Amino acid sequence: MKLWQKIFLYTLILVMLAVSMTSILLLKNSFSFALNQKKQSVYSEHEFLVTSFKSMMVTERLKENAIVLEEKTLKKFMEDTFGKNAEGNGILFCNTNNEQVYSNREIFVPTGLLEAVKETGKSYMQVDGYQLYMASAESMEGKTYYVVTENDISDVMEIHENMLWQIQVISMACAVLIALILLVVVKMLLHPLKKINEGTRSIAQGNYQERIPERGHDEFTELARNMNRMAESVETNVRALEHVAEDRKHFIDNLSHEMKTPLTSILGFSDLLQIQKDITEESRIEYAGIIKSEATRMRTLSGKLMELITVGETNLDWKEEDMQVLFGEIGVSLQVVTAKKGIALSCSSQKGSLWVDRELFKSLLYNLVDNAIKASRTGSRIQVEGRFGEGQFLVEVLDQGVGIPVEEIDKITQAFYMVDKARSRADGGAGLGLALCKEIVSLHQGTMKFESRQGEGTRVLISMKGGCRDAEDA
Repeated sequence: MKLWQKIFLYTLILVMLAVSMTSILLLKNSFSFALNQKKQSVYSEHEFLVTSFKSMMVTERLKENAIVLEEKTLKKFMEDTFGKNAEGNGILFCNTNNEQVYSNREIFVPTGLLEAVKETGKSYMQVDGYQLYMASAESMEGKTYYVVTENDISDVMEIHENMLWQIQVISMACAVLIALILLVVVKMLLHPLKKINEGTRSIAQGNYQERIPERGHDEFTELARNMNRMAESVETNVRALEHVAEDRKHFIDNLSHEMKTPLTSILGFSDLLQIQKDITEESRIEYAGIIKSEATRMRTLSGKLMELITVGETNLDWKEEDMQVLFGEIGVSLQVVTAKKGIALSCSSQKGSLWVDRELFKSLLYNLVDNAIKASRTGSRIQVEGRFGEGQFLVEVLDQGVGIPVEEIDKITQAFYMVDKARSRADGGAGLGLALCKEIVSLHQGTMKFESRQGEGTRVLISMKGGCRDAEDA
């Protein structure tokens, strides 16, 4: 069963139940009101009949010159007074033994009526079919008699039955009318849901550009808006995955190329060493040097590649490190490398602590300095500085190297990307260092920015959240 059918059916049932219950309550209240009015009238007539009869008995006693009337005389007086009337209200007198004294017609007293009067000592009414019976205990001529009146209430019952029939007819007519109106309303209200369903089906089939119309301010509009946001998110993610796949293909192509070049050299010069029998010692040493150089480059490449691949899968060993001590250690270990190149290195930090993975952080600075060394000339200077800002720790690496063209700054953190490929390969680079730095900074929830001018040098600025500067150094 479709949603609109369920809503239509359940709503119709609820509405019909509400209409039926309301009709029943109205009918019940109306009948109760009419019956109570009739009971009030019967009670008044019963009381008037008894009172009038007692007054006439006083006159009869004076006429008979008797203190009390005998039961036989009383019965005759009742017959003379009320006579026989089959069409009017029924009147019945009986004694405490339930023996009939007088009745103007045949009356069948409902079970329990007289018993209720005896128990309560009060007047009692009882409905039986189309008749309303009222009984009371009356003291007459020194005895107690039960007076029962039978009253026709067929007019009230007929009105009740007519109203019941009318309500049934009206309810059926209302049901049909409500059903038609409800069908139109439900169809109209659920029309946006149809559009949402069509839109989601199209999106599920791969049409991520599909958007669902957003009209109105109801829940369906909000649902459509959320579905559109989801579609946008899916589209964005799909495009991101496509970019990832493209980057991965590019990465593999570059890796194949980078691995192929040294392998070709190694195999080529190895063949020369095997084939050439009259090779000179000088040539042998030259070939062996080339093979060693290319093998070293392959080792460096594989190491950087492995480090880049595994860095995101490594569980970080977070520790609160003293930045001044850590920068001092890095400066000492790099001093040897820079001294060989004739480059002055300054590495220092403000006193304070930062939560980092020690080895990854050292790898970050090593790679940044290594990249700066490859871009710097003999006699130039590299400056590495750490300082604390407002809720963050800043790392600045400055060099006086060849610089980076503006159009290539956004590309330098891509794996295997090299600004000067010939120089990078000559220095043993493979374009993986800055890509690794980017991953390390990302793992530390930081940012990395490059500023460079060709011929003047490059500035790398890294910002990491947290950090605490020592109060005595503040």
